[in-house]
Amino acid sequence: MKRALWLFSGFGGRLVLPALAVALAIAALWWILLDRLHREERLLDQTAHEKTAVVARLVGEHAVSTFRRVDDLLLDLIANTERNRAMRLDSRRAFEEGLVVGVRVYDASGLLTMGGGRATFQGSITDRDEFRIARDSAPRGLVIGIPYASSETHDLIIPVSRRLENADGTFAGIAVADIPVESFVRFYRVLGLPPDGAAALLRSDGVIIARSGGMNAASSRDSANSELWQAIRQHPVGHMRMTSPIDGVERITAFRSTPDYPVIAVVGESVETVFGPWRENARLYIGWAVATTVVILLFVIAFIVELQWRRHTDRALRVRNRALAWSNDGIMIADATQPGMPIVYVNPALEELLGAPISALMGSGALTALERATNDRAALQPLRDAIVVGRDARVELTRPGLVADGADSQGPRCLELSASPVRDHDNRLVSLIATVRDISEHKRAQAALTEARREADVANVAKSKFLAAASHDLRQPVQSLMLLMEVLSTRVSDGMTRNVLGTMDRALGALKMLLDGLLDVSRLEAGAVIPEVEVFPLQEVMDRVAANSRSVAVQKGLILHIVPCSAHVRSDPMLLGRILQNLVENALRYTDKGRILIGCRRRGGMLRIEVWDTGIGIPADQQEDIFQEFVQVGNPSRNRDRGLGLGLAVVRRLSAMLDHQVTVRSTPGEGSVFTVELPIADAPAAKIMPAPLAPLPAFATTVLVIEDDGIVREGMRAMLEEWGYIVLAAESCSEALDLANRGPAPDLIVADYRLRDGRTGTEAIREVRLALGRILPGILVTGDTAPARAQEAEAGNFRVMHKPVIASDLRRAVAEALEPLLRERQTVA
Repeated sequence: MKRALWLFSGFGGRLVLPALAVALAIAALWWILLDRLHREERLLDQTAHEKTAVVARLVGEHAVSTFRRVDDLLLDLIANTERNRAMRLDSRRAFEEGLVVGVRVYDASGLLTMGGGRATFQGSITDRDEFRIARDSAPRGLVIGIPYASSETHDLIIPVSRRLENADGTFAGIAVADIPVESFVRFYRVLGLPPDGAAALLRSDGVIIARSGGMNAASSRDSANSELWQAIRQHPVGHMRMTSPIDGVERITAFRSTPDYPVIAVVGESVETVFGPWRENARLYIGWAVATTVVILLFVIAFIVELQWRRHTDRALRVRNRALAWSNDGIMIADATQPGMPIVYVNPALEELLGAPISALMGSGALTALERATNDRAALQPLRDAIVVGRDARVELTRPGLVADGADSQGPRCLELSASPVRDHDNRLVSLIATVRDISEHKRAQAALTEARREADVANVAKSKFLAAASHDLRQPVQSLMLLMEVLSTRVSDGMTRNVLGTMDRALGALKMLLDGLLDVSRLEAGAVIPEVEVFPLQEVMDRVAANSRSVAVQKGLILHIVPCSAHVRSDPMLLGRILQNLVENALRYTDKGRILIGCRRRGGMLRIEVWDTGIGIPADQQEDIFQEFVQVGNPSRNRDRGLGLGLAVVRRLSAMLDHQVTVRSTPGEGSVFTVELPIADAPAAKIMPAPLAPLPAFATTVLVIEDDGIVREGMRAMLEEWGYIVLAAESCSEALDLANRGPAPDLIVADYRLRDGRTGTEAIREVRLALGRILPGILVTGDTAPARAQEAEAGNFRVMHKPVIASDLRRAVAEALEPLLRERQTVA
């Protein structure tokens, strides 16, 4: 109940309306997002319906046109047959265009009386549907038979026939035209259907006679009992969503019955093709909304905490200001023309400051009164000297506490005395005006400020420790993934799984680069980032940048193209990757259509990396300003979707640190080109990696692993054993000493920096060396990027590797550390 009253009164009441506004803003955000997704889904569904309906109409019209031309051919054939006249088939357009590949005429007993074109059918006609239908039901129109496989080419053929009658109307046989299914399939290919789309032509009894992508020679009547066929019976033209019984793909299907011939056109477009990209975008939109909601809530919480802190601070300041307002300065005027410089005026505040009644002060000498109040004659000597020479003076005095009944009633007070001699026109000293101010509060404030500065220094040290701990804790799980993936990769042989592991490896590499970049860039202002310049292939950095940015480009409908580059460069790969990542992100942020291109040009001994975009461009008078903090072009409303204006500022600082020149040229409305110029280097000689040791190697090599994190420790053990080393794994310094003393004696120490009980890997390496009495090679693996770690490594003669460590780098470091020992053993052998 008290909390409810607090919400609507005082400080809590002032937060109700902002909280409601934030809640309404979040609700509006989600309502707009869900409404937009719903409208997009309806639009996609409507578009798919319209598209399939149009294509179904085209399929039907093509079928009607085809059967009409074939029907005309059959009618001419029947007329010439009845008149016993010859008919040139090869001159007919149906044959020239390949629409009909052959014609056949059968008598009432099923004997072939005439044939033309290819002989595609060799069986008995009396067993065919087209013969039985013409004989038993006397149809007046075209009869479409079930497709059969050609005896010559094995192509699917659709037999189309008409009934022959005697003069009395009795059955006299049939005339058949053979239509290749391919003539329909060729038309379906040009309809623009997606790869998983389908177009089909059905008889009125549900038999499929033609289908895009081909069909089986033996067509079935399963579709006559399907959900689609039930819908066709109810409505000759319509839509439905169904799963195809042929290939199992769910499609949005349009069907259309033709009025002239007994065929039905069916066209379907895959639901995944229609809604797949929309679903991906919907997941991105929802993720963006969740992130936005979390950010808003964090800002609200931070705002409330800040407001509460300011409230308490303002209250303390008001109390202090009121206390200062109550304390007035004491004023004293003395007559300098009289002996002893008697006091002629004092104000009430001076009575309290000096601890003497006004009656005792009036008439007494100024210096005498001050000496009596402070009991410090030496402190007033500067004032005496100033009075003699006639200049202003400022001295600080300490007044002891007043004594009452043998005990101090209050502590000593610090007073500041400002005295100004007054002279007449003849330059004679006539009076002395002095102000006495109680500066005890000021002294206490100075002491408090000194204490606050000390606390701030302590807080800064704590912040640095927190950053180091956060760096370590963030890198630990990534390190575990890298070690376990390396072990898994050696145990997998099938190609598909190795491709997945390769993708995971690239993703972890990108995550490592991003993690290192975030932690290092945050320390730019403090000057704690030290470039690690080395020679490396540029293509690896460009591939990581492309992998990080390609999803954003696909989401915006942009083309992100990386021109392959085989050059090696000299730079810091992590910081250079951060520069290129910021430039590509900047290009993606300000490009709405077109493409992003990343390529390289050689200029003598230098390599120019260029990032091209087709974005909004940058005016010439702002091309230098964009490298300043919080400066953006084309974003006057400070839209957060276009960043905060810090990316290019980071690029400028990192490039200056690496001594890489960054330039830009741009045309408004056409795009921009950012260029990074850095030195080319010769490819380093490939280091020969030691082959993994056999299960029983000639020289057994033991590695002592000291790691307090169980997952990382087991991953390290499995990976090193996979490489052929004997592994001793310890979770603490004491356990490592015990394992080293019990044997076998380790040849190499791989230790984490932060261990249990406040111990460090540096201490563990030193104590194991002391216990064994020899200098073992050591590798310190840590997530702490502070320069002190490098100094410790140099002092202890061991190597430092920062988490997350790539397995290949660790393997190379272990091999290099053990190389002198292996050479020594080979020499002895």
